[in-house]
Amino acid sequence: MKNNKNILFGGLLIALIGIDQLAKLIVSKQIYNSYIVVIKNMLNLTYIENTGGAYGIGNNNLLVFIIGNFILIAILIYILTKKRNELNIIMKYALVLIISGGCGNLIDRIFRGFVVDYIDINPIIKFPMFNLADICITCGVGLVAICLIKDCIMEKE
Repeated sequence: MKNNKNILFGGLLIALIGIDQLAKLIVSKQIYNSYIVVIKNMLNLTYIENTGGAYGIGNNNLLVFIIGNFILIAILIYILTKKRNELNIIMKYALVLIISGGCGNLIDRIFRGFVVDYIDINPIIKFPMFNLADICITCGVGLVAICLIKDCIMEKE
């Protein structure tokens, strides 16, 4: 049963990275210097080259982001593989989401020199553009926070 779960987590990791890279390739080819209105006044697909970190923070520090991404991904893979028996299922999914998002953006930084962002919700909220990898990271971090809060509450009872 453990092997099946490891295959599931590995498959999910590879699928999320693949979907992220495919979406970025399509956006790069089809929407470069343009945009597509998906939902009027709510959601556009717009190509942008992000030279910074999450949501455009810290532009033009490519080497720092590559090294930081690599170290963080390595630590999370270590935790996921070496401490897997101590992690609950939600924490395992959370780490897979964070690792897949980190790998997706790391691939961009290494091979493009920037991250392709394309999800634009500016028509409804003034917010930096982002991509599927960012969504994976954000959801993963949210799940980690929920697990930690749940564990803290359970300890106090």
